[in-house]
Amino acid sequence: MERATLSPACWTASGSVGTRCIALLRRVRASGDAYTLIRNVDRDAVVKALAAGFVAWVGRSREVVRLTARGAEYLDRLARVE
Repeated sequence: MERATLSPACWTASGSVGTRCIALLRRVRASGDAYTLIRNVDRDAVVKALAAGFVAWVGRSREVVRLTARGAEYLDRLARVE
């Protein structure tokens, strides 16, 4: 039986999350509990990350996100190259 593989091209309704989204997820993880969106590319990537369920807003702020369990699992699977 073959193991299912996860490609870095996770798909949402609007298409692949892409490399910018993956880079955002890595910055969010590295920041600890919460990450403040400070770059323009972050603001573009957060739309896809939210659609995929990889990040969530912190409180009512639309400037701070946190990594969800699904986002952490996705990064772990990418790191293991499953």
